[in-house]
Amino acid sequence: MVESKIIVALDRMAESDAFELAEKLKGEVWGFKANDLLDKMGPRECIYALRKYGKVMADPKLYDIPNTMKNRIEVYFGGVEEKGKITIEEMYQADIVTVMACVGIDALIGVAETKSGFKVPTDIAVVTVLTSFDEEECNINLGGPVKAKVLQYARNTVLAGCDAIVCSAQELLFLKEHPELDGLIRITPGIRPKGTSADDQKRIDTPGGAVKNGADLLVIGRAITENDDPLAAVYGINANINSIDM
Repeated sequence: MVESKIIVALDRMAESDAFELAEKLKGEVWGFKANDLLDKMGPRECIYALRKYGKVMADPKLYDIPNTMKNRIEVYFGGVEEKGKITIEEMYQADIVTVMACVGIDALIGVAETKSGFKVPTDIAVVTVLTSFDEEECNINLGGPVKAKVLQYARNTVLAGCDAIVCSAQELLFLKEHPELDGLIRITPGIRPKGTSADDQKRIDTPGGAVKNGADLLVIGRAITENDDPLAAVYGINANINSIDM
């Protein structure tokens, strides 16, 4: 079986429902994204619970001054201080943790340096332009068009020494034109299988379309979590991805 590229977004779910779904989908998806669950349960407790079912993308979207960012991100690297010595507890360690690109290059450098001190394989994913933004909103809120801001943020990610970016499928082909970004993992939300609603997302694509254009991992929430048969939904999405002509 080809490893799934699906990260199931457990947003807006009660703890019991989230873990019941995770049990159903265990082994069929890459893993699970936690956002509000991190707040409800606490980051370490949430990560520990989810790692029983797959990999974990912790999605706090950290946004703060550089020093606070460095302090807050440590918990996602699984390190605990014991008698002045940092030890690693893998079951508390996220596989991916998100930070906001608009914090600036100094903050990104700071979190990358903090990660290097722990020597753990957690990927820092830099969120570029939210998929709920269209061109007008991007210009108003971020001061430029979508592609220009995504490129700027992706280059900052490389310069800072972070591992991945989160961007919509609509920027994937454009990013391929810039070889300096080749080493970045591309994580793509705003994924909507054919026949499903766009909801509040503006820049979307199908699972197969996103992977064909360069997505490494797909964040998919409501199309799975609100489906009457979430396992069948996952099977269908995996089949769609595996059938595309690369």
